[in-house]
Amino acid sequence: MSRFDATAAMVQREWVRLVRQPARIVATVGTPIILLIALGAGFAGSISGLMGVEDSRAYSAFLLPGMISMAALFAAIFGAMSLIDDRDSGLLRVLMAGPAPDGSIVLAKLVGIAVPSIVQAALFLPACFLLGVKVTPVGIAMSFVALALMATGIAGLSLAMAWRVRSSQEFHAIMNTLLMPMWLLSGAFYPAAEAATPMRWLTAINPLAWPTEAMRSALSGQPSQLLGAYVWPLAIAFCIGGCALAVGTIRQGNNRSSK
Repeated sequence: MSRFDATAAMVQREWVRLVRQPARIVATVGTPIILLIALGAGFAGSISGLMGVEDSRAYSAFLLPGMISMAALFAAIFGAMSLIDDRDSGLLRVLMAGPAPDGSIVLAKLVGIAVPSIVQAALFLPACFLLGVKVTPVGIAMSFVALALMATGIAGLSLAMAWRVRSSQEFHAIMNTLLMPMWLLSGAFYPAAEAATPMRWLTAINPLAWPTEAMRSALSGQPSQLLGAYVWPLAIAFCIGGCALAVGTIRQGNNRSSK
C-alpha cells in the first residue's frame, strides 16, 4: 500500500463513519451554534467595536473564531475515538505491519480525521458575513489556513491520547480534562490582550490559542493583539507539534507491543 493509497483509504473510512453517525455532526455543529446565539445575544448590548463591528453583532463576531475552534475540537475528538476501535480490533497493527512506513499510516489516519474536522468547522465561516465582519477574500483564505492548522494539530493531540488510553470512557474523561480547559483559555470568550495579567499569560502560552488568534486576525484583517507577528509561526508550530506527537506516540507504542 502506497502512502497515497493509505491516506485515501483512511479519509474515505472516516467519511463513511461520519455519514453513518449523524449525531456526531449534530453535536459538532449544534453546540457551537447554541453558544454563539446564546452568548452573542446575551452580551449584545454590552460589547461593541470588536472584530471591526460596531453594532449589537460585535460580540457574536468576536465569538466566531472560538466557536469554529470548538467545532474543530469536537470533530477531532469524535474522529480520534475511531483509533481506539481500530487498535483494539487489530486493524491498525495489520496496516502498520504492511509495506507502508508506520509514519505514513499514522499520518494517513491523522489526515482522515483532520479533513472531516476542517469541513465541519468551515461551515461556520460564512457566518462572518451575517455578523457584519468586513472580511476580504484573502482574509477568508487565511482563516481557512488557520482552521486547517488548528484541526490538524487537535487531531494529532487527540490521536496521541487515544492511543494511550484503554477505553472510550477513559478517553472522554481525559480529553474533557485536557482540551476543554485549553479551549476555555484560548481567548474564545474574551479579548485576551485586555485580560488580567495572569490570564493573559496563560492564554499566550496556550497552544490552542495560537491558531484561534490567527483565525481572528485573518477575519478582522488586524494583527493579533495578543501575539502580534508571532501568531502564524506559533499556529504552524501547533500543527507540526500535534502531528509529531501522534506519529511518535503511536510508533513507540506499536514498537513496544511488537517486542
